[in-house]
Amino acid sequence: MDDSGLDSVKFAEKEGVYILWHKSDYCTEHELFHMKGLYVGKGDVAKRLRQHWKTKNTAEEVLIYFTFLPCENRKSKYIEQLLLDIYDLPLNTAENIGTETLCAYFTQSEVD
Repeated sequence: MDDSGLDSVKFAEKEGVYILWHKSDYCTEHELFHMKGLYVGKGDVAKRLRQHWKTKNTAEEVLIYFTFLPCENRKSKYIEQLLLDIYDLPLNTAENIGTETLCAYFTQSEVD
């Protein structure tokens, strides 16, 4: 496995929108991991994730997870901008005017 862990990941679709997540806590009652959104991007997901691995400072988060929604470029642009307008994503520096926190809950199998 390479340093980023991405060499073993294969994508059925190449283009779309993706979100980088940090696993910030665990809820024992619901058996779910609380995830905090760090970054939203679009484009060739494998290429972009490898670039982020090299350039984004994620030292504090240690391990980064991602979700990917394959879709056409025009839809990716819209979804990316909508998320940037609503949420404050700490690793996005351009066009990130949002103020809300983006959170999700992942199951154990989703983080494995």
